[in-house]
Amino acid sequence: MNLLESLTVSETAKALGRVGAAGLTAMCITLLLTPIVRLIAVRCGWIVKPAESRWGRRVVARLGGVAMCVGFVAATIIWVPWEASVGVLLGGIALIFLVGLVDDIARMPPYAKLIAQLLIGCGMVLSGIRLAPVPWAWVSIPLSILWFVLVVNAFNLLDNMDGLASGVGAIAAGFCVLHAALTGQWMVATLAGIVSGVCLGFLRYNFPPAKIFMGDSGSHLLGLSLATVVLMESQPHSTQLLGILAVPALVLAVPIFDTCFVTVQRLLHRLHPFAGGVDHVSHRLAILGLSPRQTVTALYGASVVLGCLGVLSTRLKPLTAIAMWLFVLTGLILCGRYLARVKVYRLQPSGLPAAGAGPIDSSVTLIETMLLHKRRLVEILVDFGIISSVYVFAHLLRFEGALTPHIQSLLVRSLPIILVGKLVCFAGCGLYRRVWRYPDLSDIVAVCKAVSLGSVLSSVFLLYLWRFEGYSRAVLIIDWMLCVLSVGGSRVIERLLDEWISAASEQGSVPVLMIGAGETGERVLQSLRHHGVGARRVIGFLDDDWRKQGIQLHRVRVLGTRARLTAALEDYGVREVLIAISDPPGDLLEHVRACCEPRGVGWKVVTAGVTDAV
Repeated sequence: MNLLESLTVSETAKALGRVGAAGLTAMCITLLLTPIVRLIAVRCGWIVKPAESRWGRRVVARLGGVAMCVGFVAATIIWVPWEASVGVLLGGIALIFLVGLVDDIARMPPYAKLIAQLLIGCGMVLSGIRLAPVPWAWVSIPLSILWFVLVVNAFNLLDNMDGLASGVGAIAAGFCVLHAALTGQWMVATLAGIVSGVCLGFLRYNFPPAKIFMGDSGSHLLGLSLATVVLMESQPHSTQLLGILAVPALVLAVPIFDTCFVTVQRLLHRLHPFAGGVDHVSHRLAILGLSPRQTVTALYGASVVLGCLGVLSTRLKPLTAIAMWLFVLTGLILCGRYLARVKVYRLQPSGLPAAGAGPIDSSVTLIETMLLHKRRLVEILVDFGIISSVYVFAHLLRFEGALTPHIQSLLVRSLPIILVGKLVCFAGCGLYRRVWRYPDLSDIVAVCKAVSLGSVLSSVFLLYLWRFEGYSRAVLIIDWMLCVLSVGGSRVIERLLDEWISAASEQGSVPVLMIGAGETGERVLQSLRHHGVGARRVIGFLDDDWRKQGIQLHRVRVLGTRARLTAALEDYGVREVLIAISDPPGDLLEHVRACCEPRGVGWKVVTAGVTDAV
């Protein structure tokens, strides 16, 4: 290693040490001040009481944003070299914190908060913190203002469950540190490290069950600081709008997705988009059966995955990055469709508007007519994203990631043909007339047939129009294989999510033992999983057929014969026994009765299709 390289390594180590020290300082200050703020808030009556529009059912102190603000400002003054942009950031943080603090104490009207956020955003933009003026300088100013307002309100809305906003904020800030360090922007990395430290220090008292809430003062501060950091680190290293938005949109994808999803759902149900409610992504996951800790952990995981993709996208070529974006957007749409089925809005009597809604016009608008078939529209949008991104990935695999300008021009020219051919075949094969919540073998066959016909039709068009000149036949084969996997996967994702949530929510369920691992037992097990919503957890089967001993039926193991019934009841804490045999013999019933009734274990005979008995 020469002298220049050793100096560079030494400087990098010092810069990383400075970032770590700044984050540790912010974390320690916030960690020490939060319990003091909590004590003052409780004594002064600044608490959050249970309300219908809130998820929690406990009295919790608020104004945790005060400790966060002091930690952020103090660490910034100590560790960040003074620049004009730093002064602008601290001024904006002070103003947005005051707006949130006033709202925490006295409750500001939504329009007054929005006006204040717009004015603060204008001040930040006029001071020079905005999207790089590429490719349209006149667009960067309004987009930057809207960006500040969007992220501030996204974290305000995300602060709806214990530990969610602070944890996601810490993860997002951590990825900002990584991206800034990779691009050599150490001042921005230090600011991001401070934000992450503040969030981690506060998370100690905010993780479920929370002892204090950050309130609007904390969520506003967190939103504005992250919105500023991601703009500051994207300005000098991008000349394309895609590169400018890559890290911000994906690193902050969880709060942005939650905001957009809730807004759309409330508008569809004719509710005020800015009113409080328990209809956020986290609330829907909890309603499905996840505990608060499981919910926030799942969203932490989503933030980590999307943050990795955000940093990765800055290292990809534009066409590859666009394909990855389409694939991520398709996944988010699928998750949104799954969560939208959770019933969180109260049913209103016919002719009456929903709570918080304005008067309903008796006429049906065009958009309402389209939304009558919104599920099919979502399926078409998902297929559009899958077909487009898969076609690009097929080229990347065939040419080992080296897409020359000539290949890219051929790809762009042929993509409309591929889209039209496949979408027409998908519709013709009835993919948009099926219910995909419980797919079976015939549904998978239909997907394979539709994708195969679409690939053949697209290939015929390419042959007719351009005689395959310059096109690779291997690309079409790879595209067919990837399309079968992706389209089929998109159709079974609801089933997979149901299975995951069912498995994650089994902790509070009733342990059940089933007798009979035949066709009837398999159907009853599926009925329990589809309709039980985590109320019962089948821990195993008993079956007298020696050939079935030790096998698994839908991941549930056959534990032994009826002779193991007494031991299984004691070993697994079974509370209910289900006899899943269409015509059980009398000696089996007497054996089950003799084993269960003295121990207070319920038992019953169930048959396929009788879900009420289950």
